[in-house]
Amino acid sequence: MRKILITPRPFYEQGKNEITYLKSLGYEVIVNDTGNRYSKTDLLNLVGDVDAILTGNDLIDREVILKAKKLKIISKYGVGLDNIDVKFAEEKNIKVCKALNANSVSVAETTMMMILTSLRKYYQLCQNSKNHIEKRILGSEAEGKVLAIIGLGSIGKKVAKYANALGMRICGYDPFVQKESLKNYIELNTFEEVISKADIISLHLPLLETTKKIISKDVISKMRTGAIIVNTARGGLIDEDALYENLLSGHLGFVSEDIELKERSDELITLPTYNITPHSASFTKEADQKTMQIAIGNILRGLEE
Repeated sequence: MRKILITPRPFYEQGKNEITYLKSLGYEVIVNDTGNRYSKTDLLNLVGDVDAILTGNDLIDREVILKAKKLKIISKYGVGLDNIDVKFAEEKNIKVCKALNANSVSVAETTMMMILTSLRKYYQLCQNSKNHIEKRILGSEAEGKVLAIIGLGSIGKKVAKYANALGMRICGYDPFVQKESLKNYIELNTFEEVISKADIISLHLPLLETTKKIISKDVISKMRTGAIIVNTARGGLIDEDALYENLLSGHLGFVSEDIELKERSDELITLPTYNITPHSASFTKEADQKTMQIAIGNILRGLEE
């Protein structure tokens, strides 16, 4: 009997139908029912005889892959593969898949929420209200503002669609996208052009060696004074030291990130012009369901090949 290890916590409560379906096909299924993310030790103890791993943000590195002697496929519960040693997996003839387009709507909607709340200084207003401080804080409207979208995949394109409906001016950068594939309300520019003219910069990139700290000290210095950065991708895309310095100086107006909490220091998190949520942009019932179905479909196709 072939064995599937499922590590993402949502499956235990919300993926019961999918688990039952896998069992009906004759698979043995191990599901994370601990309520916590698996540790490295947990993974090493579990992967020895599995044929497939369906993983969230667990570290599937060389050591884990070597321990999994029967492994044929790794299916990501999401799209970011930076927690998986993809190169080594492929060297071992292990297929690596991701759940494309499953959470595009949820992440794009969250991005728009972050843009609007940053513009309207909503976080500061909430904090003041909780402390019984009635202070008039002026925000800004979205209409007419220049939004730079870095990364024009399915999420970036949806953000552009929503922003266009609000009357924002949209420019984008993506070296892998042709202008002909974009709606006419997206102006495709160079990286330097979009950075220098944007009121808001929204990041939708994978974390790769080529994108690590793409938002560097030098890049931030070229942004407009008071610019807003929204990041629903990965913390490693931004140089944290430069982020901290430019928020302190006021060169950056506000930064809102939806990333792993461990990716940022306490010093940055406590700044009044910075907000962070725990990489939760995709946390909707609809996105969970679509991601589960796509991730399981990838496993079944991979095991049948």
